[in-house]
Order: sequence, then C-alpha cells, then structure tokens
Amino acid sequence: MQNNSKTLLPLATTSILLTIIAVSFFPIDDFKANAQSPNATQYKHEPFLTLTDSKFSDIPDSDNLNLTQFTLGAWFRTTQNNTEPAHIVNKGGMNTDEEGMNLNYGLWTNEEDGLAGGFETAAGDDFIIKSREKYNDGNWHYATLTFNGSALFLFVDGKPIGNKLFIKETPDNTGTQPLRIGANSLNEDKFFTGDIDEIRLWNRALNMSEVEQAFLENKFNPTGQVLFLNYGEYANSEGKPK
Repeated sequence: MQNNSKTLLPLATTSILLTIIAVSFFPIDDFKANAQSPNATQYKHEPFLTLTDSKFSDIPDSDNLNLTQFTLGAWFRTTQNNTEPAHIVNKGGMNTDEEGMNLNYGLWTNEEDGLAGGFETAAGDDFIIKSREKYNDGNWHYATLTFNGSALFLFVDGKPIGNKLFIKETPDNTGTQPLRIGANSLNEDKFFTGDIDEIRLWNRALNMSEVEQAFLENKFNPTGQVLFLNYGEYANSEGKPK
C-alpha cells in the first residue's frame, strides 16, 4: 500500500521543529491559539486536519517522542461507526506483543464508538482505559491521556472518565515507529475517519488542574511539551508553521 502521509509530512515535520524552537524561546502567551475558551464556543478549530479513507500523517521517530511518562492531548470529531479501533494519534502501534512493537501511547475510538487510550509494556501487557459514552456524535471533543509512572488517566472535555492506579510496569518506548495521526503506527490499518486538531505531547503527566485549564481556558503549560501540531497559525508568535 502506498504511504498516504507524503503530502502531509512536510507540514508535520516543519511544525515539530518550529514547536521545539517556540517552546524554548517564547512564553506561554505565545502559544495561545486562534481563539479563547472552547467552552464559551469561541474556540475556532479551523483549519484542522481532515482524514478520510486511508489517509494519515506521520511524525518521524525521535528520542523526544519515545516516552515512559507522558501527556497526549488532541481535539477530535467523528461520526464513524467502528468495527475495529480507529487511531486518532499513537506511537508504537498495535497488532503484536513483541518488544519494540508495542503501543508506547495512544488515543483511539473503539468498536463501541467510545474513546480509549493507554499503553503496552515491552512484554505486551495492556494498560487501557475505555469510556462508557460514545463520542461519534459529530461534535468536537478534547481527549487527554496522562501517565505519571504509576497512574494512568483518561479525560474527555476536561473531565476524568477513567483511571488505572498503582501501575508498576513501564510503557514500551523502544520502538522506532513514527508517531502516526489517523492510523495504526505499526501497520497501515485501523484508520480514523473525521477531523483532528491541536495535537500536543508532553514528556510528563499534566495534573488535573492543568488538564481542566487546557479545555476550559485554552491555556497550556509548555514545560515538557515536545510536540504541538495545530494545523493553523500561532497567535502572537514568530514561530509559525509553514
């Protein structure tokens, strides 16, 4: 199968490089997006990434993306009825339990049309949280997955919907797969159909207050942020993606 990420890769690659520069040199106010509070219906998603059929986008593997603790956040909108997982964003992928080929971290909609997120260990042990609610309602939702080394939390629209505590295992961060938006990182399957915006990745777990502030006020603490893809323009910043 032909890799459909070629047209999107230059934008994504440029964005990650400029994001790293911006995180280093610009204060938090320079990371405000094109609008203010999403809860006040003032948040403007346009432009955003639309994925249909077998389209997806890749960020090449790098040490900064291979994590043992993390926060992964993304806006998503879909009406897709799933018969298998549909990946919003993930690193490592699914389909095997071999070391280096397990899920480092990821968010996806599942067969029940709910949201799921988590990781796998090097031995292939799963640590996954699933929502009870369906989210294929055609509305925008903000998903956040955090892991601090012992506790895994999944949030939707700023509210916790599930957790796993007292985890002693570590995510398999030894893989060289790309960070993939819209499909399984390991194989070209499990495609997401819908819209995605504002993908952010940190090498630490945001606390609950930071997660709530991100959704309610569109404010983010850039400490530890290793990736920001907003598919649009930065406000008040020279570090704009091309």
